[in-house]
Amino acid sequence: MTDSANNQPKGFRGRAKDSRQRSKALTAKTYGLVKAAPDLKMWTVRAAAYGVGIGALGVVPGAILAALGAGDPTDPADAEAAVTSVADSGNTPLLLAGIVLIVIGVIAGWTAANVQIAALVAASDDLLHDRPSDPAACRATARSHIGTLLGWSVISALVGLLVSFLRGDGDGNLVSSILRSLLAGVVAVVWSVITMLVMPVIVLENVGVIAAIKRSSSIIKTSWGTALLGGVRIGLRFGLLYTLPGLLAIAAGVGLGIVIGGPTGIAVAVVLVIVGLVLMLIGGVLAVTCRNVFGVALYRWSTSGEVIGPFTEDDLSGAVRVRS
Repeated sequence: MTDSANNQPKGFRGRAKDSRQRSKALTAKTYGLVKAAPDLKMWTVRAAAYGVGIGALGVVPGAILAALGAGDPTDPADAEAAVTSVADSGNTPLLLAGIVLIVIGVIAGWTAANVQIAALVAASDDLLHDRPSDPAACRATARSHIGTLLGWSVISALVGLLVSFLRGDGDGNLVSSILRSLLAGVVAVVWSVITMLVMPVIVLENVGVIAAIKRSSSIIKTSWGTALLGGVRIGLRFGLLYTLPGLLAIAAGVGLGIVIGGPTGIAVAVVLVIVGLVLMLIGGVLAVTCRNVFGVALYRWSTSGEVIGPFTEDDLSGAVRVRS
């Protein structure tokens, strides 16, 4: 559809307003579902708890072994001296063992978390279809995909490593650091968008991890307006409501602790930091839960035209027309 030259600005403003209204409706309805079904949030809480707990079993002893293996270099400012010190001390196997344990811990923790998220996807599909959800059945469904979830964890960790490498350590000049940070941010955002439906595809289509990534990317190409705006608005909502206040509380706690000083300053700092961390944790749980519920609804609509839950065709049509 085209507008005349005089009407183009008005048409653009109208489309922009319509996009905001649709994405707002998507977020409100998704959040309403999550509030009405507290069990959904528990899957996300368990994902965080299992991920950190199981991951720590490998990461903590791995870090200790790596530290012991690295030893105490004669010249910490000299990287070559540090490498020589490790080699001469005979602790290289200890260092390598520590690194291996850390990698195993990260992958194991990530997989444990993904199993819970997979169960959340199964539970969300039941909820959106008005079916009674059986937690045991959801766990069994998730565990049946354990091999694929392990592969997805490995790939996710590799992509995270790539993003960290692109971002660098900030040792370069200001322009270089900014460009690297921008590039890393673009890679992270693109990856998160094209893989947004990987978990629903794994759980609901029973395919391998590479096929799931390709399938998610293919689906997103036909519904990128809905996926992008819905996902961004969900993250923005909880960022403004919880993450930003949490960061401000932490910053205020540290600042007041320094200004006040003494036991009183420490007590104020601890309280505000705890409040900030709790707010950020709540925001993270709600954001992850809502994104996965929304992802299931988007997956069903994008693949079969099925409109489920409280959503409407108009909600899910997004900011752009879906390509056939």
